[in-house]
Amino acid sequence: MKKILSVVAATVLACSAVSAQSFKLVNTFGGDSVSTGGSDLFVFENQKDENGNYKNEFSNTTRASNRLQLDASSKMFDARLRMEIGTTKLNGKDSTVRFRGYGRFKPVDQFNLIAGNDLFTKVPVNAGYLVASDDYPKYARILQNGFGAVSNWAFGDEKNVTMNLAAGVKGDDGSFLDPDKLGLDFGFNFGIKDIMTAGGSFQNVTGNKFTASAFAGLSAVKNLTLNAGYIYNATDTDFIPSVSKNVVSVTAGYNFKDMGLLIGADAACGLTNEYLDEGVTKNYQNDGKDVIPFQTKVLVTYNVNDSLSVGVKAKVTAMLGNADSVKTEIYPNVTYDLPNKFGSLTSGVRISTDKNGISKFAIPFSWKCTLADIKK
Repeated sequence: MKKILSVVAATVLACSAVSAQSFKLVNTFGGDSVSTGGSDLFVFENQKDENGNYKNEFSNTTRASNRLQLDASSKMFDARLRMEIGTTKLNGKDSTVRFRGYGRFKPVDQFNLIAGNDLFTKVPVNAGYLVASDDYPKYARILQNGFGAVSNWAFGDEKNVTMNLAAGVKGDDGSFLDPDKLGLDFGFNFGIKDIMTAGGSFQNVTGNKFTASAFAGLSAVKNLTLNAGYIYNATDTDFIPSVSKNVVSVTAGYNFKDMGLLIGADAACGLTNEYLDEGVTKNYQNDGKDVIPFQTKVLVTYNVNDSLSVGVKAKVTAMLGNADSVKTEIYPNVTYDLPNKFGSLTSGVRISTDKNGISKFAIPFSWKCTLADIKK
C-alpha cells in the first residue's frame, strides 16, 4: 500500500510541476525548533547532581538545520515539496535528510484528490485552529498523509453556507490485512459566513488507535478567533503533555490590526485521569491520587514598524494533582525584515523551568528567505 501511495503522490506532484502557473521557493536556515524542523541553534542544559538537583552548570550543544520548500500551483493542481536537513552536530557529519510533500488535483471546484507523505494543514477541521500555537493539532487534521478525496459545496444565493467532506486512507505495506494498522480517516466542515463554523474528524476508525474530535468556532466578530472542541483519545503531545482519553480544548485570540498587536491563548485539559493504550483504558496516578494532563499557551506579538516585530510565547504544562509536574517555557523573540527582500531574521531566548528551577535555556535563530517567486 505504501508503494501505491508513493506512486500516486509522485504522479500528482509531477503533474502539478508541469502545469504550474506559479512557483515559490523558500529557504529557512539556522536552528529553530519551530521553523527549521530541528533543534534550536544553541541549547544549554542544566546539569544535575547525584540527588537530582541542578548544579547550575550548563552543557552546550550547537546544532544547525535547513528547510527548503517549493510550492507550485495552477487552477487544477497544487503541490508542495519540503526538504529538511537536521544536524546532530554543527560540523554536519551527523545529519538527517527528510523529504515531505503532497500533490493535489482539482478537476472541478467541488471535488479534489490529494496524496502525499505529509498533507500539512491542507485538509483541517477549520474550527480546530489554535491561535497561540498558530497550528492545527493532528486530531484537527482530517487527512494527515496517504491518499484522500475532498468534496466542497456552497449553498445559498450568495454562497454563504459552505460544507466539505473528506475521506482518506493511510498506512504501510500489508495494512489492508490488519485493521489496527490500516488508517481510514474522514471528517467534515460546515460554515455560515461571518457567523460560525463547525466540524469533526475521525481517524483510524478501524483499529485500536481510533481518535475522534468535534469543534465549533465563532466568526461573527471581525478579527476575533474563538474556537472550542472535544477530543476522544488525544495523542498529539505537542498540545497536551500526555495522551488522554477525553479532552476539552479552547482557543481565543484577537488581532488589533490598526495597532499591529495580536493576543492569543490556547488551553487543553483532560476531563478525567483516563488514557488509552492500544485501545485499553488505563489511569494516571501519583501517590495514589488521580492526575489529569493540562496545557496552556499564550502568545503576544507586536509590529513595531514595517520591518521589526517583537513577541512573547509562553507555555505551561502539568499533570493536575501533582504540583511537582509543573513545567514552564517562555520565549521572548524578535523578527527583523532585511532590506532589499533578503528575507527575515528571527531570534530570542527560550527558557524552560521545572520544579527544581531552570532546566534549560536555548537561543533559536533562523533566516527565512524567498529564493524565487514566479507567476506566469
